[in-house]
Amino acid sequence: MQRFIVFFVLLFLVTACSSDEQPVKSSSSVTAGTEASTPSTATRQLAAHKIVFFLDPNGGPCRLQVAILNDMAAELRGIVDIQYVQTIVPSDRNIFSQYGIRALPTLLLADASGKEIKRMPPGVKKADDIRLLIQSIPHS
Repeated sequence: MQRFIVFFVLLFLVTACSSDEQPVKSSSSVTAGTEASTPSTATRQLAAHKIVFFLDPNGGPCRLQVAILNDMAAELRGIVDIQYVQTIVPSDRNIFSQYGIRALPTLLLADASGKEIKRMPPGVKKADDIRLLIQSIPHS
């Protein structure tokens, strides 16, 4: 029964944001910005928090959210890292289950170890909404 439920959840995730658009570059964990402009992790300091972005890279709403995050790359650098968790990456499917993600696109704020701090409702979020999410980072 559990396999049946997992199968349908994955099927839903794969089709939730589907469209005829070209897919986003596939990368399971990427820092804010494009791959070409991102320094290697060996040469930059990792942020203490991350935004975990669950997406279907073929879906229109998910692609729109990618564009918004890319536009905010300079603003987010050093504050949070962005981890892209994609439906098309087999190893990412466990992460969908771990966080109980059922709709896309979904953004959540987590500490560096992956512990969830705050989750936004599914759907495309404007830059101002993402800034409010970042304000949820606990101050030490």
